[in-house]
Amino acid sequence: MSKKNISRGRRPSLLIDTTFLLPALGVDVEEEAINTIKYFSKFNIYYTEFGLLEAIWKILKVISTKYLERVRIGLEAIKNTYHLLETPIKACVEAIKIYREGHRDYIDALYYGVSKSLKIPFLTIDQEFIEFLEKHGYDISLVYTPKRIGELFY
Repeated sequence: MSKKNISRGRRPSLLIDTTFLLPALGVDVEEEAINTIKYFSKFNIYYTEFGLLEAIWKILKVISTKYLERVRIGLEAIKNTYHLLETPIKACVEAIKIYREGHRDYIDALYYGVSKSLKIPFLTIDQEFIEFLEKHGYDISLVYTPKRIGELFY
């Protein structure tokens, strides 16, 4: 998806971290994430294939095979409700740079790279990652937290 296709209608766009995909798949997450999902109707929500992959990695660790139908329904809901965002090459390169600077979660770095490359706000609850970015001089103006999302609507 190109930059010009990001804006759909009047609602602002928001790229969500894997944490916000997990509840649809039957995985419990932090309460602050659950409380933030109620605002998603006010945005055009975007997800990535690597986010789905990370979610599946989590499911492999915590979900029994007897709940796979729930996972299937959740995956369909994500694909039918949210918008898939392609990962620009520029984002991959940015993520490698972040990884090499010491942040050892390439998926976090890739989310940031996509956000920066496509100029789309990125929602995360990972305060440690945000602090890493700040410490290393990265622009975090497009990195949103649940608190910031809540403040937009109060």
